Amino acid sequence: MWYRILHSTFFNAGIIFGSLFVLMGFLIHRFPPKSTRSWYGYRSFLSTRNLDMWRAANEYAAYTSLRIGAVLILLGFACALLYDQQTDWFYYITVGAVVCGTMYIVGNTEWQLTRHFDKDGKRILPDVE
Repeated sequence: MWYRILHSTFFNAGIIFGSLFVLMGFLIHRFPPKSTRSWYGYRSFLSTRNLDMWRAANEYAAYTSLRIGAVLILLGFACALLYDQQTDWFYYITVGAVVCGTMYIVGNTEWQLTRHFDKDGKRILPDVE
């Protein structure tokens, strides 16, 4: 029984990690970490400079994680329907999508932090016209 489950095309990285990304994004959005010493949350050099950057980084990471997780789940189901067995290309597509999605979450969050905060960690106000 376990053999059939593990070798099913519906047991793939896109569906598994997509579900984890959606769960992580929902939990961080619903229960944001209170401080930089929390055991969970988006943690990087920029995000731990001050509490304002910490909150913004976790907000961006949660939102992006929800979106990427949904895309990974859809891609995982599409690959499961297209392939009748787990081949090399099946692994390349599903695992490659997870790696690219993870890199996008980190890259987008860091980019948002550099856009909205200066190098001292103070929020940059948008131009008002």
